[in-house]
Amino acid sequence: MGDILKVCYDRVHDIVSLYFDMEEVEVSVSCSENINEMKRDYDFDEAASLILDMVDIVDKNGKCIGFRVFNASKYYDINLLNSAEEEVLSEENTKLPEDKVIARVSKGQIIP
Repeated sequence: MGDILKVCYDRVHDIVSLYFDMEEVEVSVSCSENINEMKRDYDFDEAASLILDMVDIVDKNGKCIGFRVFNASKYYDINLLNSAEEEVLSEENTKLPEDKVIARVSKGQIIP
């Protein structure tokens, strides 16, 4: 099996990009113990900011191939970011969309 997750960091724009192949992603219960050790708790405001600073990366066919986090050093350890593969994003990819739908609500329920 190939790489499941590729992490890239644009140091100039402070943007981290995580690329994945949905067809290769497998959920493994055995690694949940290690994940709990690395758990980081976000307070409500920090979690809301992270959601607003995050966008999906979509290919030409409209398939989600990853996500991008702006202001990455605000959320991730700088040593971790510096160990990521370097990426230089185009100006087009360094702008957050002005209008962003983070949830759709109907009759008091969030719709996927």
